[in-house]
Parts: sequence; structure tokens; C-alpha cells
Amino acid sequence: MQRVKRRFYEPDSARHGSLQSCVRTDDLDLVGDGTHLTYFEMIGNFSFGGNDYDLSVELWHSILSDLRVPVTVIRFHPLRTDHQRLWEKLGYSVRPDESCVWGDGQIGGNCCELFCGNLEIGNLVNPLCHSTDVGFGWERLHQVVEGKDRVHETSLFDQKVHPVVSDHSRAISIMRENGIEPGNKGRNYVCRRLLRRMLRLVSDDQKFDFDDWIIKERILREQNLRRGRRLWRKHRHKPVEFWWETHGILPEELELLV
Repeated sequence: MQRVKRRFYEPDSARHGSLQSCVRTDDLDLVGDGTHLTYFEMIGNFSFGGNDYDLSVELWHSILSDLRVPVTVIRFHPLRTDHQRLWEKLGYSVRPDESCVWGDGQIGGNCCELFCGNLEIGNLVNPLCHSTDVGFGWERLHQVVEGKDRVHETSLFDQKVHPVVSDHSRAISIMRENGIEPGNKGRNYVCRRLLRRMLRLVSDDQKFDFDDWIIKERILREQNLRRGRRLWRKHRHKPVEFWWETHGILPEELELLV
């Protein structure tokens, strides 16, 4: 969405479809619970100023019908009775929800959230009341279509390894494909942190397409931990930022120093 953000301010009635790769680490500790992912793909569509929100509703109704996705409820903002009528006309159960508002800076608008049980599978946003920004989770659609209780049980994931390893390895592979290497800042730090988390759960005989990174990171990690153990008694009250920024030890690795 960030790539086309400015176009909402310059409406030209154009339309755009996408399959967007996303890496998210805001809720990293929840990965593996069956719902949260670090890497996922968002499939969706945009329109810029065409006032054709209704066409996106019809499009996704058609897609979900073809996939036989059992949408149980659609939540809409109570002020948008026009959105309510669109979905009710197609036979869906709808429910008003004042939290159905989405925004990114100055770009915002009411939205409709689609649920299968307690699982939100997609969101249709009406930015600035004249455009459309639709996003559906590719992995969650797979989960519903394949009838799985947990997203890591779908065919998109390797069932032979720990769910966290399966998830993180997908994220690291896509970051590598996009030229993002392990490092200490920004996106490179995210890559390194995911690698370090994997190291706690993988055995030496497990193979990945980034084994060279694993070998280097394992050596670096052990060097950092040895240095950290020598310093722990003197600096044990330091904040987690001190340990990472000064000594390259992640917050989840501090327990290894005790």
C-alpha cells in the first residue's frame, strides 16, 4: 500500500491489483500460536478516486463464493449504512462495529471486516470516501479453504519442523531474495533477529537455503554470549537495549547469560 499511497491524493479513477509480501514483527512472541505470522502475503486491489467501492464488494463476493469460503459475519461502521446494504443484498450477516475505521496518516476511512468464525480474513477500506483499499490474507484464505484450525497446519508450511522455524524460515528466505542480509539496523536487524530465534530451535542437521547465514550467525552468537556472560554480574541491571546495541545480544537471549 505504501507504494501507491500518494495516489489516493491524486485521484484518477485507476485500478490496481497486488500480491504484497509483508514482514511483521510487532507481535513476534505470538508467532506459533496458530494465527500470527512474521511473513505473510496480502492479496487485494485498489482504486483511486473512482467511487467504485461497490465493485470491490461484488468482486470479493464472487471470489469467496468460488472458493466456498464460509464468511460468518461482516462488520461495518454504523455510519455507513450504504456498506451495510451492499453486503445484505448479497445475503451476508452483517454487524455494526464502531471500530471499523482504518487509517494511515492522513489517508483513512471506514471499512468492512470479513470473518470466518473468529478469524478475520479480509478488510475492505474506503479511503477518503472516494477510493478503495482491499486486503485479504493469503495464508488465512488457505487456512479456511483447507479447513485447518491453525495457519501453520496448511500446505504453505513445512509440517516436519517447529511452527516458529517454519514461519521464520519463510520470512528469511523472502528477505534474502530481496537483498536483505543479517545486520544490526533496520530491516537487516529484523533478519538477524529471526535467524537468532531460529537457532534456539533448529538442530545442526537441519538444512535451509540460507545455511551459510546460519553458520556465520551461530559463530557470532556464541562469541557474543561468551562476552556477555563475563559482563553479566557487573551489568545485569542494564536495559535490554544495552545488551543488543553494545554486545549484540537479543532480549530473548538474556536468559542464557544468567
